[in-house]
Amino acid sequence: MIAASVLVGCGGDANYDSTDGQFANEPAGNYDAEITQATFKPKQTVAQTNNLLLSVENTGDKTIPALALTVRLVGEGSTLPFAYHDEQVGLASPQRPVWVMEEGYPKLAGTVGQGGTGSASRLTNNFGELEPGETADTVWRLTPVRPGAYRVRFSVAAGLSGQANAVDASGETPEITLPAFISARPQLTQVDDNGNVVPFNGSTDESGK
Repeated sequence: MIAASVLVGCGGDANYDSTDGQFANEPAGNYDAEITQATFKPKQTVAQTNNLLLSVENTGDKTIPALALTVRLVGEGSTLPFAYHDEQVGLASPQRPVWVMEEGYPKLAGTVGQGGTGSASRLTNNFGELEPGETADTVWRLTPVRPGAYRVRFSVAAGLSGQANAVDASGETPEITLPAFISARPQLTQVDDNGNVVPFNGSTDESGK
């Protein structure tokens, strides 16, 4: 059985001022970074788990103090990632998931066990230092639970204090928006000649007719 979590991060207030405490001495400045890969299945089905892959390269000559990725659903008004704000009156918790993230994610590709990337903000994950020329390949394992059309936006920072800024070649904050449509209709499957379960292609014989 897969354990899952709606939250990204370790909890806490999304408006937490991280200049207080352990990140108060984080080096300030601009750090060159580029999003080099962003892969997310554009058409999904409720309860069908998918991986979202996002890669960020340190294109500068300084070590990024803390590669911080912030994720939110565009226009959904939620203080949680991969969630929406339900406007229904009287709800004890109006923050409702669109995708549920598997426990232990997100993580760097190849990481064994828990990812351990949480921060004080539930929208932001800290993937640690990134040396010049290195790329962080991050993996987010997500299961859609609410049909609809959504846009997932990622923003990159070079630290958690708000003083270390990631900038791309144009001098802007590296950002990317990934569209995804979630269908409530289950995907039809079939067993191929090798015994693998694959999407049904409508064929009933070997000729494909």
